Amino acid sequence: MSVRIFQNPEHQEQFDKQGFLCLPFLSPQEVQKLNAFFDELHPDLTKNGFFSGSYSSDFEYKKKASDKIVEVFSRAYEETFINYTPFGGAFLYKTPGEQSELAAHQDWTIVNEEEAIALNCWVPLCDVDINNGPIMILPGSHYPKHTVLRAPTLPFFFSGNDDLIIDELEAMIVPAGTAVILNQSVIHYSPANRSNDVRKAITAGVKSKGDTMHFHYKVPNEDKLEVFEEEDDFLLRFDNFLEDIGQRPKMGKSIGFIDYSLPSYDRLGLYSKIKELKTAAGFEMKTNRPDSEQSVQVSSEEKSLIDKLKAWWKN
Repeated sequence: MSVRIFQNPEHQEQFDKQGFLCLPFLSPQEVQKLNAFFDELHPDLTKNGFFSGSYSSDFEYKKKASDKIVEVFSRAYEETFINYTPFGGAFLYKTPGEQSELAAHQDWTIVNEEEAIALNCWVPLCDVDINNGPIMILPGSHYPKHTVLRAPTLPFFFSGNDDLIIDELEAMIVPAGTAVILNQSVIHYSPANRSNDVRKAITAGVKSKGDTMHFHYKVPNEDKLEVFEEEDDFLLRFDNFLEDIGQRPKMGKSIGFIDYSLPSYDRLGLYSKIKELKTAAGFEMKTNRPDSEQSVQVSSEEKSLIDKLKAWWKN
C-alpha cells in the first residue's frame, strides 16, 4: 500500500516507484548556518573513519544537534511533506581514508509499514561527487516492493552476497543542500571518502503523523521477534549505541512477539530479485548474472554491520 507523505503527487509517484528521490531542500544560507553549527559541535575531526552523531553517548549533544537540524529543516519540511512528524536528526561525517566506508544496509523497521511510512532526508553540507563518499542506493529495494523486517539483531537478507548489491547501486551525485529522500527500507551504502576534505552531511527522519514508533528484537535461537513501542525520540536515547542496539531494549514497552524468518536467496536467486526490483524502478542493470550459483549461508545471529561500526568507532 502506498502511504502519501509528499505534497507533490509527482514526487509521491517517483518515490513510490524508486524508493527515493532527490529534491532541492536547503538554501545556501541554511547550509551555511548548519555548517557553522557543525563546526561548533565538532572542533576536533582528527579521528579517522565514518561517524554519526547517533553513536555518541552524550544525550545533550545529540539533543542539541537534533533540535537545531529540525529547526532549520522546518521550512523545507513544510514545503515538501504532508501529514508528517519529524523524529530528529544527526550529523554524519567522513574523514578522508578507506575506513570511512559504510557497509550496504537497510535502516530499521520503526513504523508499521502497512499503514505508515518512515523516511530519511540525507542532506550533504558540501557538494558530493564519487570521490568523497556519496550515498548510493539500490532503486526499488523498498517496502512494499520487497517486504522484509529490519532490526540490528537481524542480518540483512543479502548478507554474504553484498557484492551483488554494491555492483548495482546508483550514486547520488548532488550539490550541497540537496535532499536525497529515501524510504527507510531501501538498501543503501556509502563508499570511502577518497578526497582530501571532510565530507559533512545530515540525516533527519520523518514519519507519518500519529504513527507509533516500533523497535524489533530478535529472540536468540528462535524465529521470533519481540516488538516494542517506543517514544518518538528513542533513537537519541541509547546510552551506548553500538552496544545497546544488539541487546534486548532497556526502553519502550514490549507489546508481544511475532513469528519471523528472513527471506532466503542463493546468488542467482538474489541477482534475479535485484534485477526484478531495479528494473521495476526504471533502472538498467550494470552487470551480468553472477559467476557462481553457490548459496552463501549466513547465521541468523550475524551482526556484521554492528561489528564493522564498532571497529570503525574504536580506531
